[in-house]
This record gives sequence, structure tokens and C-alpha cells, in this order.
Amino acid sequence: MSLISDLATTNEVAMVVAGALERALDNDVILAVGLPREEPPTADVLPPGALRAVQARFTAGVGGGLTLFVGEALAQTLENAAADQLLVTAVAEAVGVGAAEVARTAGNDAAAGEPAEVDAGEFLGQPLDAEFLVYPLLEGTERVACIVVHVVAGGDDGGGDHPPGAAVAVHEFQPLGASDVGGFDTRPLALLADVEMGVTAELGRRRMAVRELLSLTPGAVIELDRAAGSPVDVLVNGTLIARGEVVVIDEEFGIRISEIVAADSPANR
Repeated sequence: MSLISDLATTNEVAMVVAGALERALDNDVILAVGLPREEPPTADVLPPGALRAVQARFTAGVGGGLTLFVGEALAQTLENAAADQLLVTAVAEAVGVGAAEVARTAGNDAAAGEPAEVDAGEFLGQPLDAEFLVYPLLEGTERVACIVVHVVAGGDDGGGDHPPGAAVAVHEFQPLGASDVGGFDTRPLALLADVEMGVTAELGRRRMAVRELLSLTPGAVIELDRAAGSPVDVLVNGTLIARGEVVVIDEEFGIRISEIVAADSPANR
């Protein structure tokens, strides 16, 4: 299994980045993590409109980097929250912890450099021979940011001795014939049919200081970030997949699904 596939199985990179961004905004914004894609970022996962980008490059053990793309409105909010009014300062922790999680998963003494703001258009327009893992970040149903991890084979991400777009020699392998794969099992998904996954129904969220938690007593009311009657989020392993309404079935709670949040649906963009 590749590093990108290992990262996609846990969503830990996206969760730590989203949590750090929420802290940078004093938890005034709650971010949901969209479905991961193992492909280069495209317009249907990036925030609409003008983009800003902050990147931490891997400096050892693996080539590539982690780049956080931020929409114009969220970038302005983040800058206003930073002491020096700089986007890179506001998101440095988020990008840093995300890149550190990639390096931890990669092992082999992998490490990441300091975050720095880069030209979003230049990065998106530069052809990279790389593997990608992309997570849209949502505020409600609106795409406000996007996490892009790119891992380059051989530890070369186009930032070494040759300029972006320079010719790189690629070894050509002999194509396989039909007879070479005749005995291969073409039903891989069937093997996963009985795998159990954790499904969570989330009514709402609230971040509290430790002193607030310690002051809770029976009868205390915790105010959530959802209005009454709002749909409930259904998450699988921390990833939003559907929304629905709470129902009661034989004196037990259940969720009636009202919306499936697919990777290419407007609700997940």
C-alpha cells in the first residue's frame, strides 16, 4: 500500500488540520471534512473564486508537500485573527501539524519544513509526477478550504536542481498482455462486504474550555451550533457521507436519511 493510500484510510491529516484551523478562529467556525480523493485538485473540490495557498514541503524521507488552499473570505477572516494580520501566521499550526502527520505516517526519518505562502495558480498549473490526496473543507455546505497532499516518487518534487516542468526521464515498462492477468481476481470490493465501520450521527458541536467542562452538573444545558430542526450529520470514520432527521423506532432513536453527500455532489463541495 502506498503512503497516500495509508493516509486516506484514517483521515487523520484532514482532522488535525481542520481542528487547528478552528482553534485559529477561536472555534467560531466549525469545519467538516469532505470525502477524500486520490487525484489532483480540481475546481469541484477547491473553494470557488480567488485562492490563497500556504505550503509545507517535505525536506527528508519523502518528496512533495502539504498545501492548504483557502478561499478569499476565509483567508480574510484568518488574517484578521492573526496578530500580524498574515495568512501564513494564522494557518502555520494547521499546515505544520498536517505535514507532521504525513511525515509520521511515512516514517524513515521523514520531516517537513516551515510553512510558507506560495502562488496558488502557479502550483495548480505546474505538472507534477506525483500522487495526490485531496480533502475539501466545508463550512456547512460551502467549500471554504482544501487540503492537498502530494507525494513525489523518488523524493523529487520539482523544487530541486531542475525547474518546474523540466523533462525527467521515466523508465518505460513492457505492457502486460491479456494472458498475463488472466487469473487475477476482479472482485476486490466483494472482499470488503463484511468489514465493519463506525457510523456516527452528529447532532451538533460545541468546543468548551476545561474549566467549563469541570463546572458541568446534572441538569446543565450545552448549547450546540445547530438550529432546531436542522438535519443531523451521518459520518463514517469521521467523514461526512449523509444527512438526515432523527426519528424514534420502538423507543430507540434512528436516522431517516434525507441526503447522500457523495464526493461529486454539490452538498460536499
